[in-house]
Amino acid sequence: MYDIIIIGGGPGGYMAAERAGHEGLSVLLIEKRALGGVCLNEGCVPSKTLLNSAKIYDHALHGEAYGVTVEKAVLDHRRVIERKNEVVGTLVRGVKALMKANKVTVVYGEAFIADSTHVRAGGEIYEGKRLIVATGSVPVIPPIDGLEEGI
Repeated sequence: MYDIIIIGGGPGGYMAAERAGHEGLSVLLIEKRALGGVCLNEGCVPSKTLLNSAKIYDHALHGEAYGVTVEKAVLDHRRVIERKNEVVGTLVRGVKALMKANKVTVVYGEAFIADSTHVRAGGEIYEGKRLIVATGSVPVIPPIDGLEEGI
């Protein structure tokens, strides 16, 4: 039996797991896809990494305004994507290391709450004294005429 079962390995879930593990509690963290959540794997971090590459390319193209001339600036899309993947991979490995250092057990799979003390994931049933649901959110489009077409 775990002291805490946490569903969701995004920032809320993995930080709760890290703190609880640090305090000596036995922790199970269940994540459906990848530690770090949407922000780390598909959202904020990858977007900012790609935007930074675009910014550097733009500076190279228009550097003469700053007294810097670049003869031939070339955007290597393959390398930009590789770099983005490297940044994401490094950060995900960091979250995994944080879980390991704080003795958090990580299980990958979709979690289903069976009752007040049991959670099913990956074909197993886990028992815990407490449950934290940190599954994130999804955007909702308000029912306003024409709004969906503008998105």
